[in-house]
Amino acid sequence: MCAGQLRNGFAVLVPLILGCLHSLICSNSLHAADGAPVEDLAPVVQAVDRLLEAHWQGQKVTPAAPADDATLLRRVMLDLAGRIPTVRSARAFAADKSPEKFARVVQQLAEEPEFDLHFATVLDEAVQGRHAGHAEFVDYLRRSLRQRTSWDALFRELLVGPWDGAERKVASRFLSQRAKQLDVLAVDTSRAFFGVDISCAKCHDHPLAPDWTQDHFYGMVAFLNRTTSGDGKVGEKSDGEVKFLARDGKERTAPMMFLSGQKVDEPALDKSKPAPASPFSRRGQLVQVALEQKAFFRKSFVNRVWEYLFGRGLVHPVDQMHSANPAAVPELLDFLAQDFGEHGYDIRRLVTVLVLSREYRLASEWPSESPAPPPEQFAVARLRPLSPRQLAFSLLIALGDETPDRAAGEQTRVERVLGVSGIARIEWYLALEQQSAELIPELDPRTSDFQTSVREALFVSNAPNLNRLATATEANLAGRLSKISEPAPLIEAAFQAVLSRPPTAEEITITTTWLAEQGADRKQACKQLVWSLATSAEFRFNH
Repeated sequence: MCAGQLRNGFAVLVPLILGCLHSLICSNSLHAADGAPVEDLAPVVQAVDRLLEAHWQGQKVTPAAPADDATLLRRVMLDLAGRIPTVRSARAFAADKSPEKFARVVQQLAEEPEFDLHFATVLDEAVQGRHAGHAEFVDYLRRSLRQRTSWDALFRELLVGPWDGAERKVASRFLSQRAKQLDVLAVDTSRAFFGVDISCAKCHDHPLAPDWTQDHFYGMVAFLNRTTSGDGKVGEKSDGEVKFLARDGKERTAPMMFLSGQKVDEPALDKSKPAPASPFSRRGQLVQVALEQKAFFRKSFVNRVWEYLFGRGLVHPVDQMHSANPAAVPELLDFLAQDFGEHGYDIRRLVTVLVLSREYRLASEWPSESPAPPPEQFAVARLRPLSPRQLAFSLLIALGDETPDRAAGEQTRVERVLGVSGIARIEWYLALEQQSAELIPELDPRTSDFQTSVREALFVSNAPNLNRLATATEANLAGRLSKISEPAPLIEAAFQAVLSRPPTAEEITITTTWLAEQGADRKQACKQLVWSLATSAEFRFNH
């Protein structure tokens, strides 16, 4: 499906708020996450663009044209804030004629609390996989992002702590959910942090990836085998070995061995001497060797963020990093991984650089009659299904009242007294999160080969809560539209609110004719109009 086809079918978290106060000081200047002005990121963005340009030239590929402003704003709002833009922000962006307006919007979004609130859920899914969605763990990630915790520090906290205090104790949840199944713990750790699926090397050397052998599988298990969990606490035993039956039928004891092949020897314990103040930690050794080896750890995270923003990893799938599955643009992945490490594993900075790149701003429509370049060339923006969370938030914003715009314009007493911004925005966001809770479980998750399920289609068509959203009331979109007498401004307002763009001339003509056929029941007609726009393929995808 291309972008052209899309248009054919029309409890408030008080601790987080208080914890954010010191980092939300008002500022009139825009800065990157590391404090550097926007223009300081330009050389990095230009290097990314040069590497992609060289790749396109080498493949004799001409990339798509840039996306239009409305599409670009909607895209970046969904990616960085997890929702569509409000009508006011969309109109303000359209009215701004500055060539630097997109860069300013990106920097502003990256610094706002909504980025932390939303991107924590992205990290949660990447790290926790099937265990994602635990509220306290997501809140931990939100606090970490707001405090500018680096990815390497997060990795260390998740695997070795310290887990002192209630706010940090929840970081042990990655281990506690898997501690009783060491094979699962080893596989999930390799996938989440190193981009490697070693599950097929448990019983024999990997049949499709020659890099991964039984020694790699059990070497990773050996780093984690002393992990214990019980009574809500994660610990680590001082002894215990991993034994496995090799292909030759002999039992072996697995040494600690990282995916690079580096082995770690455990120091001999002299029982005649007092126990050391800091006992030897196998998990601690895994963290140390992973950060020393750098490549797996850096490339895996960069690749996952790239997949989130572009719909496909430079290495695809993201958990299949091995020599038989090289990156689509190896030099680009190497550059981004090195830059990520050299700049302190700064998550916000990495996201900002990628979003400012030329690739991010490409259109998803391929107007030529010739076949579009294959997805691994990254020459056309990829259509990406909205996550259940993005879709639920966007439905509530598009069809509901105008709370987001009011939250952006009003100051709470806390903001006025302390001189900080964003508190009303946080309160609104968390209220929206509660409202969306009943919608999210009914919506289809993002997949690389996404097709809307019958279950979601039936839910969207019949759910009472969605019907209420579309039914005209005094405050919601359908109600506001029903008060507009002329068809042209009514149609413009509907398209702007739902699809974040003005309607085309053809859409105005078709919809005007349709409205005239609906008779005197204006509210029912407006309900049908907003419902059809909100259930269209164009609304369902980020494009």
